Formats: sequence, structure tokens, C-alpha cells
Amino acid sequence: MTLPHPVLLADIGGTYARFSILPEPGGRPGPIRKVPTAGFPGPVDAIRAYVDRQDAVRPRSAFLAVAGRITPGITRLTNAPWQFDPGGIGEAFGLEAVRLVNDYVPLAAAVTVLDPDDPAELARIGPAVEGVGPRLVLGPGTGLGAAVLIPAGDRLLIQTTEAGHIGFGPCEPDDKMPWSALMAAEGRLTAETLLSGPGLVRLVRALAATRGAAVGWSSPPEILEGARSDPVAREAVHQFARLLGRFAGDMALVFSATGGVFLAGGIAPRIVDVLRGEPFSQAFEDKAPFREAMLALPRAVILHPEPAIDGLAALLADEDRFLFPAQDWRA
Repeated sequence: MTLPHPVLLADIGGTYARFSILPEPGGRPGPIRKVPTAGFPGPVDAIRAYVDRQDAVRPRSAFLAVAGRITPGITRLTNAPWQFDPGGIGEAFGLEAVRLVNDYVPLAAAVTVLDPDDPAELARIGPAVEGVGPRLVLGPGTGLGAAVLIPAGDRLLIQTTEAGHIGFGPCEPDDKMPWSALMAAEGRLTAETLLSGPGLVRLVRALAATRGAAVGWSSPPEILEGARSDPVAREAVHQFARLLGRFAGDMALVFSATGGVFLAGGIAPRIVDVLRGEPFSQAFEDKAPFREAMLALPRAVILHPEPAIDGLAALLADEDRFLFPAQDWRA
């Protein structure tokens, strides 16, 4: 289904929603408006606040990237109470068509348009990105998302995943993490339990409890700032990087990501220096009997401020090139 222009582009996560308008085929997205998801009861209200602005172009269709599992009927954000009914959204704004995709679909597409030589777009944390073979995109934010971009002849298949919800726990005999405390707090321990913004808060609190230290932080930005001077916060960030390296390496093995591993989300760009260090790289590469292969895998952090919006535009600009799961509605 071709989406008629102008197209409303949206990147909607558990913490923030971002909106833009793509006015014409092959054009550039217009200015991006970022709003807190918690500031609106649902997507219709947030979209209305955006499109009703006097300077906003009225869209004919919408292309929405949603941080949740795309299902027939109603789609829900995984980490926020918003619900998405494509038909209801289309009818509310008189649209001709609406498309819903998982938020990691445009992030996977974005790696095809990001400049690997531009340090403002990608920061290397391993071998240089060459773009050959499957490319894995994953990232800790409000949750933990992951998708892979797989070459299929002259086309690119984007496979979304729910990798953040797989079980997670110790796998080294000398692991000193307070796993039992983390398990008691969460019940079933998943990768997202730790490798997310809320996960970083859980991690620093568990480490502080084992050391009898006071916890002075309640949000990821506070922890990242505290890591500059506080040893417990610093250890939490380094353990976070180590566990992220372990998870990213495991996912790279699953998908044979010879084209590279790209870290997205809100936390990775703020800890690039840590991700260049031994905790991340050793955990990423320590995958016997494939250590030599892991050493060669390209790794980078996406620094582009709004890669998902550019990824949505890339999907529309080259529709015949990409294959990806979506839920479509047409009037």
C-alpha cells in the first residue's frame, strides 16, 4: 500500500513521541516536535495537538513507528498505556491510509542512510562499519528493542524481534552481580529488566544495597551524572555496559550480524566512552568457539538525534527495496 503525501511521520516510545511531516515523495521530513508520552491520554490527542498547529501541513496519511508488538486490531505500547487503532486514527483525522510498524523497523532502515564516516551520526566502538551482511540494531531506552536488516537479493528484509523479553541471568562463574536481589524485585528476569533506563535504576539500587550505600539517584540521567564522581554509580554504568555487550554479542551470533551491530536508544549515546572500553568489548567478544569471528564484527553507536524519523522517510523513498511487517489501514 502506497501512502499518499503529505505523510505524518511519528516515532512513539514509552517516554517521548516525535512527530514530523514528509510533504512530498523523496523530500525531507519537516521540523520534528517532541512531546512526553505521559502528557496525553492517547495517540489521537497527541496527533491532534501536532496537526492542529497553524504551521502544520495537513497530512493525507500516517506512518507510525510504535514501541510495542504490532498485532491485528489494537496495538499497545509495551511500557506506556497508549493504544493504537489504525482505523480510529485514520477516521479521527480524515486520513486516506495509516500504517503501523514496530519502532525498530525505521531504526533498521536508518542504518542504510547514516554516514559511517560522519562522527555526528555514528560513533565507532569496534571495527569500522562496512555494511556487508545482516545488520543488527538494538538499544536500551524506556525498554529494550532489537531488529535485524537482512540482505535478500536486491532487497532488504527487516525482521523485528521481542529479544528484550528473553530470560537473562548469570553465565560466568566469577560474576559478582547481585542476581538474587534483582530476581526478587522483578520475578522473571529478562534482558529488558536490566538493559533499559528503568533497568539501570534497578541495577544501581541493587549494587548500593549490597554495599550498604545510600541511593541518591532515581533516574538514568542522575545515575550517568553521578558516575563521574560516585563509585557505586560508576560501577553500575560499567556493569550495564558489560551486560549490554554480552546481550549484543549474543544477538549478533543469533543473526550472524557480519554487517555490523548498531546501538540505539537514549542511553548508549551518553556512554560512548564506556562502550569503547573493556567491559563492553570483552563481553561482546567472549563467545567461544567464535571469539575470532566476534572480534571482526563492526560496532557503532547511533548518534543521529532522530534516526527513526529519517528511517521512516527512507522506507517511503525506496518502498520496493524494503520488506517489513506492518499493519495497514485504508479508508
